Amino acid sequence: MLVYIFRRLLLGISVMFGVIVVTFSIFFLGPNDPAGAICGEQCTAERYESVVKSLGLDKPKTEQFTTYTKGLFVGTETEVRKCDAPCLGWSYIQNRPVTDMVLEALPVTTSLIAGGVIVYVSIALLFGVLAARHRATWIDRTIVTVSQLIGSVPYFVIALLFYLYVMVIWGVLPRPEYSPISDGPIQWAIGMSGVWLFWGGVASCSYIRYVRASMIDTQNQDYVRTARSKGLSERTISVKHALRAAIAPFVTLVGLNVGLEFAGSIFTETIFNINGMGNLAIDSFNTGDLPVIAGVVLVGAFFVVTLNLIVDLLYGVVDPRVKLS
Repeated sequence: MLVYIFRRLLLGISVMFGVIVVTFSIFFLGPNDPAGAICGEQCTAERYESVVKSLGLDKPKTEQFTTYTKGLFVGTETEVRKCDAPCLGWSYIQNRPVTDMVLEALPVTTSLIAGGVIVYVSIALLFGVLAARHRATWIDRTIVTVSQLIGSVPYFVIALLFYLYVMVIWGVLPRPEYSPISDGPIQWAIGMSGVWLFWGGVASCSYIRYVRASMIDTQNQDYVRTARSKGLSERTISVKHALRAAIAPFVTLVGLNVGLEFAGSIFTETIFNINGMGNLAIDSFNTGDLPVIAGVVLVGAFFVVTLNLIVDLLYGVVDPRVKLS
């Protein structure tokens, strides 16, 4: 077990190092002009040279990469600014560390995803198991048809309609408004409840069909038929036997997608006007603030790698047939 964890940690570290190399190469060594993007179209020559020097773009490429990587672990400090570790860079548009900007946006995105995951996991398990237990009946066909219809509509279209009618015109659900959970869990939950219900409901559509298919496949296994021959109730068989085995690949799928959702929450945050990581990336892209975009990419990659490791460890806990070695 410890050897497996150690190997996975080494793999995660190597992946993160590769992401750092690729991110730095794209944003700072590629065919772009970071200093020009930050300085703007009406930038004077003196201002441009100042930005180039501040970014360290006048130094050799290897030294730039070493300084950037070193800042992630020990921070950076010059005569005019200081960036504590982990230093993701410096935003010259807002004249502040990228780390501070990410730490302000990260709790918003975390709240959005955490609530949405709870909603769509609950819906997927409930309706997926229900459809599998009533296979080929009107209940099964209704669940599958509704999930396919919702899943076939482009996400941004249904999100705009939901926000316009349900939140703005009809006022059925409150408009999204993030408040820190430290200010009160109830206020925090009410402000995000509308987005949780919408995003969780839409995201659950594909998971419902996945759980249904896994449950149907598991119910045909020998140990399930043995449990049924012993006279156990269908509810006991579904929950204690079939679901236990069917949920293992579901946990893997959810864990992988949660990591990607940290880096891909742009549509939801933009449509619902939530100032999280996605909105931060879009705003930085519009202003040409390349260090901020690079910082968002690194943080998103970190969550993907970390959640992959957690999912691998949970796989052995959820499914006792899997041995981590």
